[in-house]
Amino acid sequence: MLKIKEGSLQHWAIRIVGFALLALLVVYIPTQSETARIGQFASAFTLIIAAMSLNMVLGFTGQISLGHSAFFGIGGYTAAILIRDHGWSPGYTFYAAAVIAFVVGCLIGLPVLRIRGAYLALVTLAVAVLFPTLLRWKKLEWLTDGAKGIDSVKYDDLPVWPILGELKGRDGRAVFSYWLGLLVLVIVYLVCRGLIRSRVGRSLIAIRDNETAAAVMGVNVTRTKVLIFGISASMCALAGVLATLNSGVVTPDGQFVTLLGSIIFLLIMVVGGAGTLSGPIIGGLVYVWLDNTTRGIGADSSGVMGFIFGWTDQSPATLILGLALIVIMLFAPTGLMGLLRKLTRRITTIIPSLSSRRTVRDVLRRPAR
Repeated sequence: MLKIKEGSLQHWAIRIVGFALLALLVVYIPTQSETARIGQFASAFTLIIAAMSLNMVLGFTGQISLGHSAFFGIGGYTAAILIRDHGWSPGYTFYAAAVIAFVVGCLIGLPVLRIRGAYLALVTLAVAVLFPTLLRWKKLEWLTDGAKGIDSVKYDDLPVWPILGELKGRDGRAVFSYWLGLLVLVIVYLVCRGLIRSRVGRSLIAIRDNETAAAVMGVNVTRTKVLIFGISASMCALAGVLATLNSGVVTPDGQFVTLLGSIIFLLIMVVGGAGTLSGPIIGGLVYVWLDNTTRGIGADSSGVMGFIFGWTDQSPATLILGLALIVIMLFAPTGLMGLLRKLTRRITTIIPSLSSRRTVRDVLRRPAR
């Protein structure tokens, strides 16, 4: 087993090499990959952001929410309406969607988060089910276009980026979507990391571990839960904006606007590793990979996979991920991120330096990875 002293030259060298390889991969994808592959990563960024938002509520606070597809839809419809009807620049729709979703999230959270457990799951489930119905409501057709949705989200003020040289036949719009999604993902990740490292983050973890004990210690449980629910809703709305900008379409029957969207976000978060910052990233990449790998499997498929999944015309990625969730919960309850940590500990051990002895308070301040 390799032993590395924390803060040593070797430790920093490994970190620098890791970041350098990650940076090279981030630049390689939009400059050397095919357009379809670039689009897949742009979609992955959207799902990762949505899963991160749910992770703040469920993973770090322990509150079960099945209503995040509604916030995703709020973001998508806000962007579509403002761009189509009011001529807004797509960049400004992110701000509007985040504010609207935050207000709606707090309004929903104020009465809902006074309950817990299965009752909370049922109430948020109702929100996810009612939202598409509200979009189809005839009295709102003037705004949402009813059941057909908004399918003409066009914008011409975004640059077609020949970034880092010639695109060599790649779709400039797809490249722009990739970088825009990556930028929003990095911002959301840093916000989540900052929250977890802050006093609010420690309050969230205290509420998750023991709500009664947290209240005794002086944590305003209701205010903290409502605040994080609103912030989580804003993050999920950003993912909805990205999805609408990428596809140009948003409908009440969209995969991630319905209850199925909430289930997919939940699967991504848990499979990747709930309560960790990197878990949704791993889960999102795994889901998109499964979705594209299994997309051709369906009723017309032959062989074993066709026999197993031949009953559906849809991509069986969600079903496979659900089955994977059962296996992971049996053998790796902490998700793929937890499994990766265990494997890493078998290979190398980080030895704390003598100058960095931590008190209990310091340990609590350490960010989740």
